[in-house]
Amino acid sequence: MNDAAVAADSPRHRLAVAIDAGRAITAAQLRVTAVLGLCLTTITLVVFWVPIMQIARNNSWWAIVTEIAVGDQVKSFCLLIALVIAARAADEAYPARNAYVVAALAGCVAGVVASETFGWAWRAVFLTGPTPTRPWLQGNASLYFRPIFALTNWLLIGSAAVFLYAGRRAALRTAERLRAAELDRIRRSKLALESRLQAMQARVEPQFLFNTLAQVERLYELDAKLAARMLDDLIAYLRAAMPLMRNTSSTVAQEFELARAYLDIVRVRLGERLAFTVQTPSGGEDIRMPPMVLLPLIDHAIARGLTSPSAEGAISIRSDVDNGRLRLTITDSGAGFVPETGGEGLNTIRERLAALYGDNDALQFRRADSTSTEAVLDIPLEHRTLPNELG
Repeated sequence: MNDAAVAADSPRHRLAVAIDAGRAITAAQLRVTAVLGLCLTTITLVVFWVPIMQIARNNSWWAIVTEIAVGDQVKSFCLLIALVIAARAADEAYPARNAYVVAALAGCVAGVVASETFGWAWRAVFLTGPTPTRPWLQGNASLYFRPIFALTNWLLIGSAAVFLYAGRRAALRTAERLRAAELDRIRRSKLALESRLQAMQARVEPQFLFNTLAQVERLYELDAKLAARMLDDLIAYLRAAMPLMRNTSSTVAQEFELARAYLDIVRVRLGERLAFTVQTPSGGEDIRMPPMVLLPLIDHAIARGLTSPSAEGAISIRSDVDNGRLRLTITDSGAGFVPETGGEGLNTIRERLAALYGDNDALQFRRADSTSTEAVLDIPLEHRTLPNELG
């Protein structure tokens, strides 16, 4: 056995453990112990009502009840001290069963010795009247009968209390370990989901950026000076937008501002051929939504709807809140969102939404009327103060 093990098993260490356990007794434990003592007193008065009435013929009631009540409180608090020491010893890697068995025996014996010592002194001072006793309890027999009888009864009750406490404490510890394991499982699951979402988001961003750079390249063929201005605007835009794109959560206000800034850049190339409106709901700026969902949809509409140099179009972006849902609608005056539309970027968006919301989301492409199409995103309503989708 090494020096550390010897020191941990030394009498000094055991005494230190007992002192620390006594100092750690809580007010709640004291209240429960006092209630236990009162219950014992009540049981004693009910069970031994007849002999108590006989003793009360020649002695005062308050002295009899006080002796019983104080004795029961002393036994309860001795048991409490033994219990908290046993619990601390179990935490210190001592065998829990042995610790609680010793606590039951030591606590009950100490409680009976202390309460009987108090009772002997109390009776000598306050119970001066004769007390009826049975013939076989005359003389020295009464000195042995009371403590043995008290110890027998208190061992039954005290041992039950000790092992009830031990069982409840073990159940709480088990529940705590299970809760910790569940929290760790949830944390790992969230980390895995975050990695998966970031991987899918990373697949959307290059497609979006490549389309934007392709627009700059086409503009250089038409107007190099205008293309240079658009490129400068795009660089400034990306410097502000890229950190937000990498976030795992965004808001309607942030995404709409990015959309407005992006459409301003696109209009540098398209001029009057592109008109757009962006309508953010009043009071809905803090509504949360996934990043890099709105911009690829807008880019898709421009790429599909304005395919010819002479084509003109209008894009309208609005959001509505209804019945605990957030609905984003992107309306294109052309065929940007025909129902059969598809592509890797849109498929990745669907995968991200499915990972975030399961079956509780919807992304639909439909015809608004004979000349326009719509992309409608419907997701659960969450505000910024709530946990984000990754916890």
